[in-house]
Amino acid sequence: MKTSSLCMAVMMAGTCLGEMIQHPFMHPMRPQRETQLHGKYLHITDIHVSAFSFLLLMMQAQNTIFLDILTKKQTNKQMDKHYVVGATIKSDCHREPKKHKNKKKKQGLLAGYWGAPGMDCDSPPRLVYHSIDTIAAEWKDKIDFVIWTGDNARHDADGLITRTKEEIVGYNVQVAELLKEAFRLESNRTLPIVPCIGNNDVHPHNELRGMKGNPQLQEFSEMWDDFIPLEQQKVFKRGGYFAVDVVPGLRVLSINSLYFFGSNDVVNSCGDLLGPGAKHIKWMKKQLKRARQEGVKVIIIGHVPPTIKTFKDDCLDDYIKLSTNFADIITGHMYGHANMDHFQVLGRSYSSLNEEGSDDDDMHVQKDTGRFISTLHKQYKKVKKLRDTENLVVIHVAPPMLPLFYPTFRVNEYESNVHSARFGDWLKYTQWYTNLTIYNEAADKEGEPLKPQFEIEYSTDETYNMTDLTASSWLDFAERISSKEEKPLWKVYLANMFVQTNNNWYGQSVPVQEPSAISWWQWVLQRLLS
Repeated sequence: MKTSSLCMAVMMAGTCLGEMIQHPFMHPMRPQRETQLHGKYLHITDIHVSAFSFLLLMMQAQNTIFLDILTKKQTNKQMDKHYVVGATIKSDCHREPKKHKNKKKKQGLLAGYWGAPGMDCDSPPRLVYHSIDTIAAEWKDKIDFVIWTGDNARHDADGLITRTKEEIVGYNVQVAELLKEAFRLESNRTLPIVPCIGNNDVHPHNELRGMKGNPQLQEFSEMWDDFIPLEQQKVFKRGGYFAVDVVPGLRVLSINSLYFFGSNDVVNSCGDLLGPGAKHIKWMKKQLKRARQEGVKVIIIGHVPPTIKTFKDDCLDDYIKLSTNFADIITGHMYGHANMDHFQVLGRSYSSLNEEGSDDDDMHVQKDTGRFISTLHKQYKKVKKLRDTENLVVIHVAPPMLPLFYPTFRVNEYESNVHSARFGDWLKYTQWYTNLTIYNEAADKEGEPLKPQFEIEYSTDETYNMTDLTASSWLDFAERISSKEEKPLWKVYLANMFVQTNNNWYGQSVPVQEPSAISWWQWVLQRLLS
């Protein structure tokens, strides 16, 4: 990579950070295994960092394409500071209250040191740095690869600090660098990391055009150069999607869900055979055929999950058709965006049941939580009747690192015995989280804030008694949690959906609180369970 003029200037005074952290990167399409497979992989999603240091971004932006973008706004001091400890939630945790005499009594209304769980604020940078560092330190020697399903930039919710293209590029560059360095092994090889584009990772919000030579796709191809196989660069620059063999015999298709997204008004539906959506479906079909011929299992990842509310109708129909036709080799559909930890069921005559009754934007998916949960329960209840008449697809949404609830990450396990006919099959996952409510108030003997530690929230084998995570097992689980006999398990599932942020009021013996005293989604869910 080229050395930036800024980097050269910094080097005259000392070591340039950007140069210091650059190391040779072994391409994920050519994995070099020092040991046997671990049979595990990490899933992180929806980081939504509130701000990064602008100087650090400049120093790490080695490629001129990013320097050109970033230097246009180098005097913009807003890049240096957005999230403010003690700021009001109303300001998106960006500004302190003008007057707050009873500050101690109203701490729940102010931004905490590590974040504001349960509120619509983005991730403070210190939480992102700490979380990635902690996760990598514990897991990089125990996993085989990482899937990273988009949305790194903050939400554009603060009218006083408008999100810019330069800022969005900066977030994506920085998070990519953080992950690449965090998951570097002692052998100087970085684990395979498979990213995909989120709807908040583009500018304008939700919009990504399908024209040839799309400048945003060019930017992503540069910043993800170490993650995208060389032979896939051409197709990525054209469509924003790619395939990668994360381990021999297991392939990940990173799809560009924005070309299927109903809120992306600058592209047509998949019914337009010359449009980017139809071309994407054609590429997916070709990749799945190739994988079947080669005897390879496939994981499909994306940002916006396929539902009738999120995907354009033709695109959803095509996605379901492909998924059912190649169900024998697809081991999982992994997504982010919606924030709530859940799974949905799709079928060719079944997709109409996926009425979320909510805005398509991720921060507003929960605004109609009551209707969403009710519809989800009805959807699960229909499984028993429909699974014998048609093939169904199970879509998984992982909860975010963003502290909308509590920050999370997921460790998936797959069959890693290369001699097994089930090699690559999804076996289980363990969900990890950190209770920021505790760590926002905790301090050491010197009065310094304690660093959050992650703990197990639940695992599919122990909590849900699932022997594996095949589509059939998920359909069995859907039948169980929608039955009258399994109401306690349904409540456990709902608590996990909101990452335990409702534990302080969840029990039936807890007195009903007024909506103003708790979060809107807590109040809705409390009513549903009472």
